[in-house]
Amino acid sequence: MFLLMLLIPAPLVAVGGRWRAAPSARHSVVRVVHVVTAFAVGHSLTLALAATGVISLPTRPVETLIAFSIAVSAVHAVRPLVARGEVLIAAGFGLVHGLAFASLIGELGLTRGALVTTLLGFNLGIELTQLLVVALMMPSLVALARTAVYPAFRVGVALVGLVFSVSWMLERATLTSLDPFEGVQSWLVGHPLLVAATVAASAVVAHRVVPRTPQVAAERTEGDLV
Repeated sequence: MFLLMLLIPAPLVAVGGRWRAAPSARHSVVRVVHVVTAFAVGHSLTLALAATGVISLPTRPVETLIAFSIAVSAVHAVRPLVARGEVLIAAGFGLVHGLAFASLIGELGLTRGALVTTLLGFNLGIELTQLLVVALMMPSLVALARTAVYPAFRVGVALVGLVFSVSWMLERATLTSLDPFEGVQSWLVGHPLLVAATVAASAVVAHRVVPRTPQVAAERTEGDLV
């Protein structure tokens, strides 16, 4: 969910405190590379430090901060908090996510020799999962961003992420005893391909029946004239 919230504004650029369509698909790809790299660097650093016992924090505050990181990225997807903020959010909160990843490894009770191998394999698995999410979602998001429907789609998905994250924060902070959206969240996590296919189908339909953004239309007109 954290990565998805950061990918939503990737096909856009922040101009005057608002999101605008990116000048090209290449620009969107570069933004995604920056986001994924920043998150990888952030969580890899604290994952290594926490897994080897250099730093240690209680689990509950870390989990609460992770939920907060999703809320921040969701708000940023609705309205840019700062230019290139998704890269800063990915790097900064990536440090927090690394602490949570380390707690999973710590529960295995590994020896030092096995710890190194497991740490490398676990980190590789995280990066591959990130790349899979990007491969499944980013082409559709880029296509949708070239249509007039994207603002509503972006805000709608971001608000869902915001609601989920607030519910997670309240539960992790023990302010509530349960998460009322757990059933929906479990279903979404259990059907990633269906979710990706739905977004892809939405992109196809939008390109067929929804007008393109003025910026994209202008680019097409200019290309036809050339």
